[in-house]
Amino acid sequence: MTDSAQEELRVAALLRHAPLEFARVVYGLNDQANGRAATMAAEDVARTVRQGTPVTRERAEQRARAYLPSAGHEHCPRCWVFNGIKSPLHYREQSEERPESALCKVCGAEYVTAL
Repeated sequence: MTDSAQEELRVAALLRHAPLEFARVVYGLNDQANGRAATMAAEDVARTVRQGTPVTRERAEQRARAYLPSAGHEHCPRCWVFNGIKSPLHYREQSEERPESALCKVCGAEYVTAL
């Protein structure tokens, strides 16, 4: 596979994750509102608030729709949707046990980059 084709596949795979991160925000806000602060989604929302960034459904939806990584400069969908921060992703090569994935060193998210 050519480098440009691989980059296009990576970007396409990452674009599918932004709506999932928006759903994580919604679940986290709902969990907090209903007294379930110990869920992973609620903890993600709480962590973002502790860092000084308010989390709202509307803002997260705007960011999810605006998520557009560019080839060679891919950034983390979770950091973008939750915080509006473009944290760079680092790729882990494919092996026999797992497909290629992109890792965020800021929030710890990992995304499979194969479609």
